[in-house]
Amino acid sequence: MKIETIDQKKLFKGLRFDVIRKKIKIDERTVERDVVVFPDSVIILPVLRSDQIILIRQYRAAIDDFIYEVPAGVIEEGESIRDAAIRELIEETGYEPRELIDVGIYYPTPGYSTERMHFFIARQLEYVGMAPEPYEVITPIVVSVKDAIQMIKSNEIQDLKSAMLILYYAHYMWKRKEGED
Repeated sequence: MKIETIDQKKLFKGLRFDVIRKKIKIDERTVERDVVVFPDSVIILPVLRSDQIILIRQYRAAIDDFIYEVPAGVIEEGESIRDAAIRELIEETGYEPRELIDVGIYYPTPGYSTERMHFFIARQLEYVGMAPEPYEVITPIVVSVKDAIQMIKSNEIQDLKSAMLILYYAHYMWKRKEGED
């Protein structure tokens, strides 16, 4: 099977993302797809102690409501991935990590978006003071890992990237520390 992009044009230029229409040739067929071009982002789970994490309660305009999340944000142009993770963590929680564990890269919505999310676990945290962006309405909260899992089960945490990272931590890191597998 031969797949080739033969044309693309910008349909929309936004504040944080663009939308393009791609014309793609798949063997002898030509199809068009609209694609949201979104920058890469960082997703960070701040761990205060092995059994305590920091979540944020943040207002999101897209859903016109507050939602529980882990800290996250866009990688700025010219910024390294690790520097972006540290910056976002400080902005949204006030904590700077001495240890940043790379968990992996995931596409949240590959059906229509180019965004890649770089996931991290942040440990050995030192409080240096919050510095949220002017448009951010954020309240950090400390919860136990068990309570965070219950928040996922009860649908109190509805943000998928946050649920995934919390469950990853609980399964692969926290339970092993507690002697479980």
